[in-house]
Formats: sequence, C-alpha cells, structure tokens
Amino acid sequence: MKKVLFVSYGGGHINIINTIVKAMIKQSCINFKILALTTGYEKSLELFSDKYVKKISDYNELFKKDMEVIVNYGKMLLEENYNVSSGVSKEDTLIYLGLSMFELVQTYGEEKALELYNSKKRQSFLPINIMKKILEYEKISLVVTTTSPRFEEASIIAANELGIETLQVLDLFGELYPLPKANHIVCMNKSIANSLKKQGIIKSKYYYLGQPAIEKTVKNILSIEKKTIKNKLKLNNERKTLLYATQRPNIYNKDFSYYDFAGYETINDNIFLIFELLYKKYGINILVRIHPNEDYKDYKKWFDKYDFVKYINNKCSLDNSLAICDVLLNQASTVSVEAISAKKDVFTFKYHLDKTFPLPAVTKEPFIFSDGFKELKTKLCLYFENKLKIKKSEDFLPFNSSQNIVKLIEELV
Repeated sequence: MKKVLFVSYGGGHINIINTIVKAMIKQSCINFKILALTTGYEKSLELFSDKYVKKISDYNELFKKDMEVIVNYGKMLLEENYNVSSGVSKEDTLIYLGLSMFELVQTYGEEKALELYNSKKRQSFLPINIMKKILEYEKISLVVTTTSPRFEEASIIAANELGIETLQVLDLFGELYPLPKANHIVCMNKSIANSLKKQGIIKSKYYYLGQPAIEKTVKNILSIEKKTIKNKLKLNNERKTLLYATQRPNIYNKDFSYYDFAGYETINDNIFLIFELLYKKYGINILVRIHPNEDYKDYKKWFDKYDFVKYINNKCSLDNSLAICDVLLNQASTVSVEAISAKKDVFTFKYHLDKTFPLPAVTKEPFIFSDGFKELKTKLCLYFENKLKIKKSEDFLPFNSSQNIVKLIEELV
C-alpha cells in the first residue's frame, strides 16, 4: 500500500500539516506517517496516535552502528541548544542535534563541519542522507512538507534524489528561505507562483489552493461576536479600532535568512508618536499585541508613557484581537495575511534599518504599504479621514484548502 510521509517542525508549520491530516482521515484511506520535529511532536501526538506520529529518535535503530558517535555530537551541542521550556525532551534534542551534526561531518569532515556550525549554527544542517534512510525504511511514495529548512528541506531533496514524489505547502509568500524544491507546490494564489517562477522555480507544478492553517484562523475570526470582546476591553464601540501586532525588529539578508537585531528604540519611538497623533486627532481605540517570542518588558516604557494604548495579550486571544479591529498595523508577518484574508484593512511598513524587507509581497495591494514612518503617518491620517483609496482582494485566500490538498495527495500517490 502506498504511503505518505509528512515532515514538519512546530509552530505554524505543524498546524498546516495537522489540518491537512485531519481532513485526509475524514475523506480518504491513505496510509501515512508524520515525522513531527522538535515542538511539532507533542502537537501532532495530541491529535493522532503514536502509530502515525514519529519523532526523529524513533528511528535510532537505523543508525545503530554510528549511534555512539551520534550521541557524542549531540552531547557536544546540547547545552547551547536545549530549551527546557520548549517541551522537547533532552533525549530527543540530543538525537536531533547528533544526527544533524553527524551528517555535516560525513559531508565536510569534522574540521570544516565545526567551522560551518560555528558560523551558521543549526542553519548549517541539511541531513539528506539521514532522511534517505528513513524514506527507504518507511517505503514512502510521497513526501509532504511546508517550507522550513534543515530536516524539512532535506526530506524534499532526499525524496527527489530517490525518485519519490514531493509536495510542499507554502505557509506564506514566494519570497522565502529556503526556496521550495518540491515537484508540486501549493500556494495561496497565482501571484505567489509568479514570484517563485521569477526566482527560477520553473520546473515545479503549481496549485492555487489556499493555506489550511490560515483558512482555519480566518473562519474563526469571522465567527466571533465582536461586541462582547469590545465590551470586555471597555472600548468605545463608536470609534474605529487599530491593532498593532508587533514582531521582533530583525534585519534579514537578501536571501531572507537572519542577519541581525535592529533594536526597539528607533521603531517604537516613531510608532508610538504616530499613535499619539492618531489618538489626539481622531480619538480611535489603539491596541497593541506583542509577538509570542517577545517580552512585555521590552515595550514597558512605551506603555507607561502612552497610557491610552492598550496592551491586550493578557486580555484576549489573537483571533479575538483581529476580529475586533478595523485596521491592522504590522511590519510583515502571518498576522498581516490572516487579517487581509478576514477582509481587514492592513497597513505594512518599512523602517529603514532593514537590510532587506522580510516579506516583499506585503508591499503590494491589497496591503497598504508605507516606505518609512513619515509615509506611514500620512497614510494612516488619510485613512481615518476616509480619504485613502483601498483595494480589496476577493481571491487572495481560496477556502476549502485542506479538502483540495487531500484530493491532490490522492492523485499524486
């Protein structure tokens, strides 16, 4: 019987895979396994049996003859990489790191491998041969991943080299790192496929089927009773509400890999001054939701100074926050995509400490993009004066994505 292997890291990536698998179980009898990496394992195990959900250490027997060396490499890297709050066990982290480093040494020799690791850390890992062994052991017919590096990317390369069909489901846009390498690529819409083709991904076949995890979020946002949430937050229902969804102000290389941290001062000093102007001039509700990877203390001095700005992480969920806002402000993240798909007006911006802009797709309509804080202030003022022309997109995010991806999987296996 033909078998599908889903490979995914945690966060939003495993949410995409889990949503597809749930739909597949409902409408199909395809045999499958999920190789759920790092924090993805517990998320998948909550939904599916351990008969189907595997972690990397479940395949230790395949590497038995080299296990002593693998364990030693894992121990060498464990202290630097282990996060006790992640929920991932030390044993699994050790094996994950050990296998990754073992292959890096096999490919480049120990001296060069250590040099690469010290320079790029985990971004240096690409365990293609490890994944080949797993694919051959499981007798896989189709590999499905999202667009993460390391084991996800390696599984696609390994499958391609073994002549196994490959499918990647993009989480966001076509400007990403690493670029997809699968034979078949699912993306939200045609403009994303065009972006990838311009970057040289011309041999893959494209399908405009949406994005399952974002679709699930959008449907939830659209179902929320806004008035109840607004009353809970003691917001003025007669006024428009702006939500600022923050993210760590990173700087990225031209290939969209991480370069450096820009610092909070330049960004927040400008943003909160704009908020003060908008509040005084138009009397709007202004809410701020900080990214889960950030800390309240990094924003505290601005919250203390501008007390009309409401911090809402501890008061309502992200979905509720997006439901009650009229307009979202966000530099460039998944939240922008969720909001635009839920028919919100979305302002994105560049802050000019950027080496490159992280998501070029949100510089175009239907997003309202500002090249710097001066332009952002002008456009926001025009918006609240009803003088800004806004283009809506009806086909940005197709629905029924999970069901349609499952149909595609059935065709490919």
